[in-house]
Amino acid sequence: MVYRSEGINIALQAMDRFENNAPMQRAGCCLLYNICIGNVEIERTIVNSGGITAILKALDTFATDSTIQEAGCIALHNLCAKSADNRKLAAKEDAIQRVIRAMKECSGSASVQEAACKAIINLTAKNMPNKVLLGEQDGINVLLKTIQRYSNNAVVMEAAVTALRNVCNKCINNINIIKVQTRLGVLLAALENSLQHCAQNAAIQKAGCDIISYACVDKETADILDSSYTSYLQNLQRKHGSAEGDTKVIDAAKRAQNKIKSLRH
Repeated sequence: MVYRSEGINIALQAMDRFENNAPMQRAGCCLLYNICIGNVEIERTIVNSGGITAILKALDTFATDSTIQEAGCIALHNLCAKSADNRKLAAKEDAIQRVIRAMKECSGSASVQEAACKAIINLTAKNMPNKVLLGEQDGINVLLKTIQRYSNNAVVMEAAVTALRNVCNKCINNINIIKVQTRLGVLLAALENSLQHCAQNAAIQKAGCDIISYACVDKETADILDSSYTSYLQNLQRKHGSAEGDTKVIDAAKRAQNKIKSLRH
């Protein structure tokens, strides 16, 4: 079967031999992301055989091909889903920079934005150095632009807001970037778009509330957030207070509201 080491090696050799052939690179990335889903042993075989290097090479060669960028980002997402070692190796080979570039070069492709955001979620999961690296590589600003651009697309918004929430969680460097963005009004506009246009998506609402909490770092940012979000957070709690409501959203909204209140006094 193809997931045996020989089969994986044959696929990677084909990607190397036909490095300038777009259909081959697209097919190779698709094959890699399909066969490694949920199987740590297969993930290890792919990585040990040079799979991450092959994926990144495809992303480099076809930087503006949205189908290859999508496939490559999904492959990185799947390969880094469960393995801390794969996350470290991918970052060492500059995977984070490639993913951010994909978002910039293919900003008009919703599928690339979704795939790239999901790749960011797994690349930075439980990995503080990767979170810091993403912030240093302009990843926070890129995520904010995606949130603003795709405010009506719940699928992209969930991936982007979740990625932004995760990379700021317990990361002082990225929280400081968010703080600056708050003062520029960028964060407010981005979150308002995503939360208002995707009001039925509890995952987006919770992640948005968490980001508000992370952004609220001093009285100045608390004052800015209070003027725009206190009433919204209250309405969000009322909306989810019914039997059909989501208690996680309520808890996140309360945390955000209480943090704003405590820093303003």
